[in-house]
This record gives sequence, structure tokens and C-alpha cells, in this order.
Amino acid sequence: MIRNIVFDMGNVLIDYQPMKYTRRFFPDPSEAAQVCTELFGGPEWPLLDQGTIEPQAALRQICERLPASLRARTEELFCHWFDQLTIIPETNALGKQMKENGYRLYILSNAASSFYQYCSCIPIFPLLDGCIVSADEKLVKPDPAIFQLLCERYHLIPEECFFIDDRLENIEAASNLGMAVHQYQMDADALQNALRKAGVSLK
Repeated sequence: MIRNIVFDMGNVLIDYQPMKYTRRFFPDPSEAAQVCTELFGGPEWPLLDQGTIEPQAALRQICERLPASLRARTEELFCHWFDQLTIIPETNALGKQMKENGYRLYILSNAASSFYQYCSCIPIFPLLDGCIVSADEKLVKPDPAIFQLLCERYHLIPEECFFIDDRLENIEAASNLGMAVHQYQMDADALQNALRKAGVSLK
């Protein structure tokens, strides 16, 4: 029986669109492409998620690869990209509904320490029974250890968990541990069908 619903964050609860954030600060398409590649697609971004690099060190390394004329705006983008976050209403509404039906809610996210500057914008955040952020733990999905940590910290049984993520490798890791899973692809109806198939009450 499913008792726990575990959400990824990016492209599940919030709409994560790096180029959209970048274009606000860099209207020129070629500049935006360069900055987006070096910032969100550079080697520092996953290190921030891993919690193995300090934000200022990451920013310094990113800026060193960019022309001087782009660095001030890159710093502003680095510090404020999350101001533009938008939520995904359907999954947040489902989370609220499931909480009302007695299910426990959790977030398991690959995210940097900046998570705590924007987590309050997530509607279901106040309803959570627990939250694991990769930067805090020095572990990232799809490493099985971060799923095991979630279960150990909150005393969860994997077979009683339903995990929702947009990335296949994360879904596979959770499934291998015994969790029911669904790869979310911006289709709320498909998610509801998967939840019902797993026995989750959505009344």
C-alpha cells in the first residue's frame, strides 16, 4: 500500500527553464546562448547540486570563461535566476489533494543551497513531511544512497513510496529500490492514472 508521495522539484513542482531565465538578462540570442551554456550547462552547476563548491567560487569560474562585458549581468542572473520561477499548478494541486487524503509528502531534489531562497514559492512546501536537498547531503540522484537516506531519515519503506521525477535515470534508481514510480512529462492526466493504478486515492 502506498503511504508516501515523493516529488522531485524541477519540472515536477516548478517549471525549470534556464534559457527563459537567461533571456531576461540577455535579450541578445547569441549572448544568452553563451551565458546559459556556461552557467546552467557548465561543470559548476552539478557541483553546486552536489554541495562540493561554494557559490562564489562557482560564479568566479563561470565568469572567467565569459567576456568581461557579460560578467556583471551573469552575476545578477546567478544570484536571482530563481526569482522567475513559476510553479506547475497541476502537480501542486495533486499534492495538496493527496495530503488531505492522508498521504505523507516529501521532496527529493538535486538542488544547490540556494533552494532555501525560493522553496517557499512551492505551494505544497508547507505541507511536506520531509525534504532531502542534494547539496545538504553531498549526494545526488540517481545515486541509490540518496534514496536510502530518504527512507532511513523518515523511516519509510520503499514499497510504500510513490516517486515522481522527470528524469528516467532517477526513476530507474527509485524503482530498483522497490518504489512505485512515474516519469512526469508535463501530463497531469498520465500522472493521475499512474497514481490510481498504484492504488493512491485521489477522491
